This record gives sequence, structure tokens and C-alpha cells, in this order.
Amino acid sequence: MPERLFFLPLFSGGLVKPCIMKPEAKKRNDTMYNAAVIDTDPVTLEVMTGLLGNNSHIRRISCFSLLPDFFEELETGWVQIAFIRVGGPGLQGLSLAKEIMKVSPNTRVVFMAGIAGYALMAFDEGARGYLLLPADQKRLDEVIENIRKRDHRKRGGSP
Repeated sequence: MPERLFFLPLFSGGLVKPCIMKPEAKKRNDTMYNAAVIDTDPVTLEVMTGLLGNNSHIRRISCFSLLPDFFEELETGWVQIAFIRVGGPGLQGLSLAKEIMKVSPNTRVVFMAGIAGYALMAFDEGARGYLLLPADQKRLDEVIENIRKRDHRKRGGSP
């Protein structure tokens, strides 16, 4: 079984830092992503870290509860998928998505919300996926697989 890269929540400022790192074994043509989760709820950050850690297409995970920390990381160019909360206290997910796309147009945005009512607005803003919270592994894996398929089509390949 290939070794996996795990990030466990160790809160420092607004950032979840990696505490265990193992080299990721990947297939030659397999797409791997770096993911960021932005939410003010530490439970959601912890759950999403676990779910993303279980997906074989996620290489690196960082979680943020403070927007300045997230944007500092976003500007480095490593964030390929951003999971952002819509309707959470202190976070304006729809306007945040617009800012993410300005700073890093290639970052794929996935919205997370406790109600389905934001889904239409999310996709109007260019979301690549929508997770109803509490998220589950099956739905998260579907969202990541849809992103992979779309990326492969853009490159002229097959998933």
C-alpha cells in the first residue's frame, strides 16, 4: 500500500500545520492536488482535513481560519483547490471566491455550506463543486473526481 501524506490539525494562529509527512507514491499520469480549507469552525477544519487526507488525489492540505493567512499562502501559487465556507460566521464565501479568482485564477473553488440554498449562487460564481456540511467521504471524492475529469479534458486527455 502506498504511503500517504497526512496533515493533522495543530492550530497556530489561523493555520493548521502539517505534523506527519510521508512521501506520496503516485501513478505516473495521476493528478495530485494541494488543497486549502477556509472556515472559522475548528470542527469543520478537522473533519475536512481527515476527509481530504483519505483521498488519493490530495497531496497537501492546509486549513485556515484567518483570511490574511490564507491569502498569504494563496499568493505563493500552491493552492490548487480551495474549499471555502458559505454562510459561516465571519466569512463571506461568495465575495471570497471572487477575490481568490483575482489572486489565483487557476485555483479551483469548492463551496461548503450547511444548507443547499447557496448552491446556485456558488455555481454562478464559478465554483467547481459544492459540499453540503457535514461533508462525507463519498461526496468529497465525487467533487475531486469531477475536478480531475475537467482538468484532463482541458489538457486534451482522458481521466
